Amino acid sequence: MKQLRLNAYAKINLTLDVLGDRPDGYHDIETILHTVELHDTIILRENGEGISVRCASPDVPPERQNIVHRAANLLQETFQVPRGVEIELSKQIPVAAGLGGGSSDAAVTLLGLAQMWKLRLDDRQLMDLGGKIGSDVPFFLIGGAALAMGRGERVRMLRPLPTTWVVIARPTVQITSEWAYKALDHGAVRKRPDTQRVVRALEAEDPRVVGQLLCNVFEDVVVASHPIVGALRERMAALRPLGVSLSGTGPAVYAMAANEAAATEICGALAAMPDVEVFLTRTFSEER
Repeated sequence: MKQLRLNAYAKINLTLDVLGDRPDGYHDIETILHTVELHDTIILRENGEGISVRCASPDVPPERQNIVHRAANLLQETFQVPRGVEIELSKQIPVAAGLGGGSSDAAVTLLGLAQMWKLRLDDRQLMDLGGKIGSDVPFFLIGGAALAMGRGERVRMLRPLPTTWVVIARPTVQITSEWAYKALDHGAVRKRPDTQRVVRALEAEDPRVVGQLLCNVFEDVVVASHPIVGALRERMAALRPLGVSLSGTGPAVYAMAANEAAATEICGALAAMPDVEVFLTRTFSEER
């Protein structure tokens, strides 16, 4: 039986700005994303003609509602593939946290099945397929660091950070992207990212400047409704990391640290906080 084992990496948003509404119901955004080592694992096994998804996590939607199933089904139907696949998904990235776990899983499923089924797709074909599945999926087909625009499907690769330690804290509050976008008042945003300065800091491979420029327009909205997010941010910031920010629409908050010792200290400071998952990881980039 042919089998592939693949890693699907999480992301953090170094910047996230919402530029306005779109007639298709989405929003125009501008965001710089970066993958980190925290990852899910996907095993693809050729199996009959159908598609099945197995995952032990109770937070993951079942079978046909699962974004991984939708990715496999889209590829199979688009290219009339007569073979089936069994997909085993092992979750480490927390679900609905602003870390892109589902989108990353879908992207890796596309890449893995295109290889397994010998479809010989070019980058444009893969990006078009990814955009049909979810706004973040095209980014995860590239990974590393990138500037995403439009609803997230227009992606420009950037120079990734030198390996930088990152602490991610995920409180057990529930936030949906739909709620966050509805709650955001464009006119009330106090601070917007300086996206081009962050791009230049990445080009200069300067994590200290990148850390100083971290900015997410959803942060005030999320903190106002979920004080635990603000408490996490304050506790992290008190230890003077390179920078602290919300990832995506949350609720995950992350800190960039100068070194492993500083990152470990931040983890220790968060350990006593109840109902918070803490992950020690690093920025990451690989050739796809």
